[in-house]
Amino acid sequence: MRVDSGARELMVRGLDRIREECGIPTGFPADVLVAADAAAKLTPGRDHRDRTAERFVTLDPASSVDLDQAFAIEVSGRDIVLHYAIADVGWFVHPGDPLDREAFERAVTVYLPDERATLYPTVLSEGAASLLPDVDRPAVVFTVRVGPDGGARLDGVERALIRNHAKLAYGSVTADDVPDGFAELHRRIQLAEEARGAPRVEFPEQEIARVDGRLRLQFRPRLESEEQNAALSLATNLAVGQALLAARTGL
Repeated sequence: MRVDSGARELMVRGLDRIREECGIPTGFPADVLVAADAAAKLTPGRDHRDRTAERFVTLDPASSVDLDQAFAIEVSGRDIVLHYAIADVGWFVHPGDPLDREAFERAVTVYLPDERATLYPTVLSEGAASLLPDVDRPAVVFTVRVGPDGGARLDGVERALIRNHAKLAYGSVTADDVPDGFAELHRRIQLAEEARGAPRVEFPEQEIARVDGRLRLQFRPRLESEEQNAALSLATNLAVGQALLAARTGL
C-alpha cells in the first residue's frame, strides 16, 4: 500500500493510535541496536561458497532497499535452472541473542501505509543483510530445475556469497534487463498451475491518495513483472515443499 505526499500528514496521528492500540513497536531496545551494529560488521567466510561471478539480479519496487531475494537463470537442455537466493539473515543472528529474542517477539514485519515495523534493525534489513547492488552478500541459494511442463524439482541448496549485478524495478524493467529464460520460466510455471487446477488469484495493489481534500483507497492492477517475479518464488516454494514431503520432515 502506498500513500501520496499530500495524504501522509493527515494519516500520521491516526496511524500512531493504531500502533499504540495494537502494540506495534516503533523502535528497537538499545541492546538489540548494539547487537545489530556488531553483527553488521561481520564478514562471511568459508561457510559461504563464492558465487559472486554469477549474474544474480533483484526485481522489486524501485524504492525498496530491504532486498531479500535475488535470482539467476540458466538453460540446461530442455530444462530451465533457477538459482533463487534468499538473504542469509540467519547468519547474522544467533539463537538466544538479543536480535533473535526480539525477532521472535515480533514474529513478522508489520506493514502500515507510512512505515514498517521490521523484524530487525535497518542496519541489517536495509544494510549488511540486504542484497544491495554491487556488493557481496551472504545468501542461501536454492537451485530449482523446471521442466517443459513446469514441474519444479529441487536440485540443491547451499550457503553462498553472491553479488547483485542489477537492481531492477517493476515499473521500468524490460525484457533485455532480465536473464535469458525469465519469460519462458514464468510461462512454464503458469502451465503447471493450470495443470494442477490451481490458478493464482492476485489481488490489486492498494494505494491511498488525497482526492478533493479526502483520503481515498485506490486500486491498480499488478504489473506483469510483479506476476513473473512471484512465479519464481512459487516454483521455489513448491520444489522445497516437495523435497521436505519426500523426506518426511518439515517445519
